[in-house]
Amino acid sequence: MTVMDPRLAERRKSVSEDRARKRLRWILIVIAAISLLVGSLWLVRSPVLSIRQVEVVGAEVSDPRAAVHALGMDVGTPTIDVSGDAITRAILEDPWVKSASVQVKWPGSVTIEVTERTPVAPVLAGEQWVLVSRDGGVIMAVGNPSDDDALVAIDLGPIAPGSLVTESLVLGALEFIEYLPIELRSGVRVRTTGEGLVADVQGHGIRLGRPVDMARKATVLVALLDSELPEGVTIDLIAPLRPGVANPQPEVEPEE
Repeated sequence: MTVMDPRLAERRKSVSEDRARKRLRWILIVIAAISLLVGSLWLVRSPVLSIRQVEVVGAEVSDPRAAVHALGMDVGTPTIDVSGDAITRAILEDPWVKSASVQVKWPGSVTIEVTERTPVAPVLAGEQWVLVSRDGGVIMAVGNPSDDDALVAIDLGPIAPGSLVTESLVLGALEFIEYLPIELRSGVRVRTTGEGLVADVQGHGIRLGRPVDMARKATVLVALLDSELPEGVTIDLIAPLRPGVANPQPEVEPEE
């Protein structure tokens, strides 16, 4: 019978034990990695890392919180499931909102900053009137305006809220109205003729011409009105640095 050298037997035993230790080490590493992964998945979806606060800045008419709620991303939602881009797109669907910025912050907060449109005047749109902001944003349809409202009587044709007006004459008319003081806007009517824009302001006919320098034209008009012009004069602001004032033409009596 052959007897194995004790040193060789010891060597084989040592190698076997080393292999067993390596296998055990790898098994423990795999178990630790799986535990870490499972723990991480639980943590990111746990109340610890869920949305606890939704802060909204700049909203007076719009309701960004409603958009967040409709997306299912409000308080209690895991932060990892909250998309700032999705919230931004949903908020911008509101015609009142001009721009929006959304920040999702870990461990669990959402900050929303919105800039709302400021309505200037109703604009004729086919068979209805729509409220339009200075940047041309169509905010909402409105009923028949009152005599005290400033109006832009330039027909856009049918246009839906959320659309953007690009017609230069309409944008110029809106800019002119925006730069008038509130007390002068009552009853203002802006329309077009073959020479461009014209307006009726405080009983005076105003020739505005092309839709350029509208802020300056409004400023010059205010200065002229402050000088107590005679009732019914026509004011030419086509060249605002050289305004013209024409007295109303006397009515000619018909011959008998």
